[in-house]
Amino acid sequence: MKKLENYQIIIIGAGLSGLTLAKEICARSNYKILILEKKKKLVYDKNWCFWNQPINTFTHNFDNAWEKISVSIDDKEKIFFDNKIKYLHIKSTTFYKKFINDLKKKNVKIKMNQNINEILYENNWKLVKSNNSIFKSKIVFDSRPQKYSNKKNLLYQHFYGVEILLENSLLDKNKVTLMDFQTFNNGIHFFYVLPFSAKKALVETTYFSTNVLEESIYKSDIRKYLKKKFPNEKYKIKFKEKGIIPMFHDYNNNIKNDLINIGTRGNWVRASTGYSFQNSFLNAKDITEKLIHKKKLNISSNKKIRFLDKIFCYYIANYSNDSKEFFKCFFFKNKFRNIVSFLIGDINLLKMLVIILSLPKKKLLYSMFKTITHNKK
Repeated sequence: MKKLENYQIIIIGAGLSGLTLAKEICARSNYKILILEKKKKLVYDKNWCFWNQPINTFTHNFDNAWEKISVSIDDKEKIFFDNKIKYLHIKSTTFYKKFINDLKKKNVKIKMNQNINEILYENNWKLVKSNNSIFKSKIVFDSRPQKYSNKKNLLYQHFYGVEILLENSLLDKNKVTLMDFQTFNNGIHFFYVLPFSAKKALVETTYFSTNVLEESIYKSDIRKYLKKKFPNEKYKIKFKEKGIIPMFHDYNNNIKNDLINIGTRGNWVRASTGYSFQNSFLNAKDITEKLIHKKKLNISSNKKIRFLDKIFCYYIANYSNDSKEFFKCFFFKNKFRNIVSFLIGDINLLKMLVIILSLPKKKLLYSMFKTITHNKK
């Protein structure tokens, strides 16, 4: 066993939440930070998309941007456009390169190929055992993904995406397909298409449901979709990604004795949408502010948005056959700016009421009643 190494802060995981938090802390303090990452090397492994509000480090340093946003339900397409709203995209390699280079100039050490064996408590200290080393700190942030058991009626967003290269220029590179809804009886199923050029795009099959599917089903989805959209067109698959995101939160599991969960593990992902990129910047600022002022390192969540997310998830889980109608009302009956404000969680009460009144009333009210009664238990 190697000698004990001391740090003021240890962050487990060099992903979105870990690197964002480390960068924010470094920008405002002189803490000695260690980041422990399981991977041997940070490579192109995912894509992140976000709206151009609120502003973050990548608002003007993105890989792709779209002003036309498409939503299709029952073969009816609506294209949204607002010159003040853009949908932005960066590859994980862009993010890693920027943040790793910045952190190397700071008081941060990054260790790759680290397998966390155990975290022990010793008085006010945490001992993180990794490989053949022990790292010691009073504060540990943990972003390791959790394994979720497929419990009854718990909703998940699960997806499988491929980056394709077409032989011909058939894509509208200025239009992103946010949701192209498909027939599905046990939840929501839609396709998500990010055109990087006239020939290259990320095509993703996405489900909101209580059951995660076999990989072969996702692959079959994509083959059928591409055949329908681009008949007789040949294509190559350049990249694959997949994921499972819980559409529920455990707010009792965020912090214990200065062992703080971050990222998906710490409920940083919006339950109803799966959005995490903007939340990482906002939550990193929140935690850093509390760290500097020696306050409890919990995340200040928006109770109003949390409540609406719970209602939405109950509705999808219990009224799957009516879910497309729900989305049709949401997208086709509301102004684009209000829709985006709701999606990013920055919406006033009046606009929120307008959206709620546009949705199917009876089952929505029952979902609200069940959510309220469940919260009281």
